[in-house]
Amino acid sequence: MVPIKIIAPKFLKLISVFINVYAITLFPFIISREEMNERVLRHETIHICQQKELLVLFFYLLYLWDFCHGLFKYKSRSTAYRRIRFEQEAYTHESDKEYLDTRPWLNWRSYKV
Repeated sequence: MVPIKIIAPKFLKLISVFINVYAITLFPFIISREEMNERVLRHETIHICQQKELLVLFFYLLYLWDFCHGLFKYKSRSTAYRRIRFEQEAYTHESDKEYLDTRPWLNWRSYKV
């Protein structure tokens, strides 16, 4: 699936209350502050794959759960965000040009908060 890309800097500035957001994936859209480079687009497209696997709603519920768990565990918003298992997978593989073609189903499950 090819995601729908939207450039909306004002929207992202508005939602950057908790952490500074450069791009966000809200299935089937990837919303960014400016034109994305290949690495950022791949990172966000990994989230599209994750969201499809979890029928979108369950992705957001688990994403929020991981963030809250990380916040409690690490006492840091930025660390909690980086320890979300979906983010770990996306950051680990965002530079791998072949990853979206070879990505194992439910690979995010191999990461822990």
